[in-house]
Amino acid sequence: MKRVGSAKKKNVQSRRVGLAQAVVASAFGVALEEMHTRTRTKPAQEARQLATYLARVVFDISLRELARETGRSPGTAFYACKQVENRREKPEFDRTVDFLEHQLRAAAGVSL
Repeated sequence: MKRVGSAKKKNVQSRRVGLAQAVVASAFGVALEEMHTRTRTKPAQEARQLATYLARVVFDISLRELARETGRSPGTAFYACKQVENRREKPEFDRTVDFLEHQLRAAAGVSL
């Protein structure tokens, strides 16, 4: 049995996650392809974590949806969000996250 409207929702979520990844990749100077790989270089890893966090915060995407869209487990999506929350204690990083959140909201046409 097929759910009504589920394909459309999945497509919207996929585009939103992709937009978050593009915004963060550009800001961090990471190739967009690295956002989709499992490379463990620190810049790519932090960029993926931040993109996951921003997609969750800006678009209110569930951990399960984020995991599905990023090819990771829900536990990994949770860990990524937790890592970003912990790093936000540093004022410079917090300002960066705020700036990128505003950039993402503007790009997606989402208000606060």
